[in-house]
Amino acid sequence: MKRNLMTISVIGIILFASLVAAVNILASDNSIDVEALTVANQLYNTGSYAEAAQMYEQLLSQGIVDSTLYYNLGNAYYVQGDPGRAILNYQRAARLDPRDPDIRANLALVRAQSAYETINEPNSPLQSLANFTSSWLTLDETALLSLVLWFLIGFLVLTYRQFQPGKILTLTQYGLILATLIFLVAGISFGCRLYAEHTRPEAVIIAEQVTINSSPGDEFATDFHLASGTEVELIDIQGSWAHLALPNDILDGWIPLSSIETVSLNETTGMPTF
Repeated sequence: MKRNLMTISVIGIILFASLVAAVNILASDNSIDVEALTVANQLYNTGSYAEAAQMYEQLLSQGIVDSTLYYNLGNAYYVQGDPGRAILNYQRAARLDPRDPDIRANLALVRAQSAYETINEPNSPLQSLANFTSSWLTLDETALLSLVLWFLIGFLVLTYRQFQPGKILTLTQYGLILATLIFLVAGISFGCRLYAEHTRPEAVIIAEQVTINSSPGDEFATDFHLASGTEVELIDIQGSWAHLALPNDILDGWIPLSSIETVSLNETTGMPTF
């Protein structure tokens, strides 16, 4: 029994050290220029929204990872009547802090006031799973959770082999089953989200209104228009044109690349990516 406990203790120490290393790898420099942020907030509070937005943008361009900055920037654009950039930055804030109630509330508010009415179509089971986890965990948190569970499963397997049939063995078995199920959910969700980020990233229309073209080029204009704040998926880019689709492929077409911006962030640096 002493030998079993010693083996488990060693495994536990290795597990803890591995998790600490993983957290350090995922950690990032989150320092912020407090003085510049204070000035930006003062500009916002005095009604100088455009100047405040410019200062928030400058702070973000320095590579600062901070959901509050994106949230404040979204507020600055919202009060200026720019739903596209408001939704864009609320979405980016939610990527970094999906559980924040203020971010959720403001994002829901500006979506409700947007000229575009979302068409609710059923998602696939995998997409529904990815949407559920993204509303509670960042992509990095999902990856870390999967890693923790992977180590935990290995620890429980080794522990299971150390004991004879009995209460401890039964509890270990149940723990192993539960950890495996959660690992599968987290792993599948992480894979789906990562795949979507690289194949069809979410984007937002930032132009006041844009015409959907059937092919790249102004000569292929259709009668369909999308308003600022419409949330779409980016399929492809050809030159100065972007191929997009509404969620669940309700509608797809081409628009000028300058009228759209992706939500995606490099969650290690906090910088927008295209």
